[in-house]
Amino acid sequence: MLTRKGRSSSPGIADMDSIGSTDSGSNAFDGGEMDSQSQLDSFAKEVLNALNFDSMPPFPNYYQLYFEKMLDEKPYEFKKSITELLETESNTEDEKRMRIEQQLQQGFSFSKEILQHVAVLYKNVNAMVHVAQRRIKDAQGINNPSAVKNLTLAVSKDLEKLLAILNKQSVNIKNLYSKSAKIIKEVEGGTIYDAQYGIFNKRYLVEQVGTEITQMKKFNHESSLIISKLSSSVALEVNEKQLAMINRTISKLFLKTSRRSDVVAHLGEGMFAMLLKHTDIENAARASGRLADMTGQSHFFIGDNEVKLEIKIGIVGLDTEKEVEQIVAEAMDAQLQADRSSEEYVVFSEENEG
Repeated sequence: MLTRKGRSSSPGIADMDSIGSTDSGSNAFDGGEMDSQSQLDSFAKEVLNALNFDSMPPFPNYYQLYFEKMLDEKPYEFKKSITELLETESNTEDEKRMRIEQQLQQGFSFSKEILQHVAVLYKNVNAMVHVAQRRIKDAQGINNPSAVKNLTLAVSKDLEKLLAILNKQSVNIKNLYSKSAKIIKEVEGGTIYDAQYGIFNKRYLVEQVGTEITQMKKFNHESSLIISKLSSSVALEVNEKQLAMINRTISKLFLKTSRRSDVVAHLGEGMFAMLLKHTDIENAARASGRLADMTGQSHFFIGDNEVKLEIKIGIVGLDTEKEVEQIVAEAMDAQLQADRSSEEYVVFSEENEG
């Protein structure tokens, strides 16, 4: 079992040292003489040359992996220039889908509120009917029985009509609310977005791990999964509200340190995961060490007491012979082992399982 106590100073969240380390392309743009578009064009050709040199298919995902890794090796000014160009481009389809889902969730939230207001309105009207009925009874004490009787009959008929209408509307409102609630449940059941932390959810992560395993079978590369959670020792020192704030900080660190090709997700109960594509166990361990370092540099104040954040990480290599659920469970098991030890991370090993 691979564990880690010490600190690492290697750059980058997930090193892939072999990518782009060829003589396949020109570095003429490193001199900074060309404009941003020309630099991007030249760099794009270099990435394609690297893919060809490594006999990798020029698929979008692989191109993105090589592009990001090779860009990370370029001078700061060049990276800044290219990044500014990239920021003007549209986001991925998944990111667009997340935004749409956010809007849908907000829209359904408004619909629920409207229906709740309608329900309150009905209750108030129904209460007024009961008040009117009590007043009719009071009117029965009038000295002219015939007039009172006629009035009572007329009002009763009107109220019966009103009650019939209200009962019908009540049924319609109930049915409409049930249908709306069902739609909301269906949408929530198919979402890929975790609204609490602004990242992907477990459903999407499991789907992406399955897709990555399929790619590994075709192209024989390695990928890894890491799962992290605030250490139980720190979690015991904070209340529920403080824990939520800390978890939001952890989710932001995951996003900050991830590559565009990585999948960052919340699995539930403050457990976060990152799928590292084209990243072997060794580099996943380095990434975990750096992530632990970054988290350790964050501090949280509870009254006058300062709490140093600490996360525990479990790592597992994706295995084409295993089901996705088993791989996720193994990463969780490694995370639990790390939490029970003094290690920052633990790499899952079947020999040490349990």
